[in-house]
Amino acid sequence: MGNHDGMTDWSEPAESQPDPARLKEIADRQGGYFTTAQALRAGYRVSDVGDRIVDGSWLRVERDLFRLPGSRETDLDEFVKWCTWFGTGAAVSHQSAAELYGLGHLYPRFIHISTVLAPPSPTRALALHRRSLSADDCEQLGAVRITTPVRTALDLAAGGISQELLDEVVADGVVIGRFTGDALHDACHHAPPEVVRRIEHALAACT
Repeated sequence: MGNHDGMTDWSEPAESQPDPARLKEIADRQGGYFTTAQALRAGYRVSDVGDRIVDGSWLRVERDLFRLPGSRETDLDEFVKWCTWFGTGAAVSHQSAAELYGLGHLYPRFIHISTVLAPPSPTRALALHRRSLSADDCEQLGAVRITTPVRTALDLAAGGISQELLDEVVADGVVIGRFTGDALHDACHHAPPEVVRRIEHALAACT
């Protein structure tokens, strides 16, 4: 599918031995989480999974998603978990990104994840946005890959929230320094006309 760190790419290693240090290195970058595919690339076999769960070496979190015991729990765990499950192309976005940045008062009912060629959502708690994001569209917030504040504002301007709520998102972004008005306006250069109109309205409302 093209998402080689998440749910796909289940090829087993030919003759390699399990490498716990390599798996821990992978998991440490992801809040202690890792997928079956990542375990296979660290030398494990599918047949090892059940044994590791039984002996307590791995904790099963979701289908094909595990966590190392003793991993530090944080308020970002739900976001890290699903970004890990969907792979390196995934990022927290839209209303969920705005919430994490403290932009507006959107109170999202779902965790919004942007992901490339994702399998069907494993839970109704997710709102998936199937698309490819460039490196410039994202940044790291702890172990979470998340759309930048500017990308987040543009995504919300493209639909899903009212103009009044968008005005609050943009105003908060400017006031708390997530972006400048000029930076947000410049980012609209290739945006659809309706997105440009909504962003310009929001910027005008906060000046």
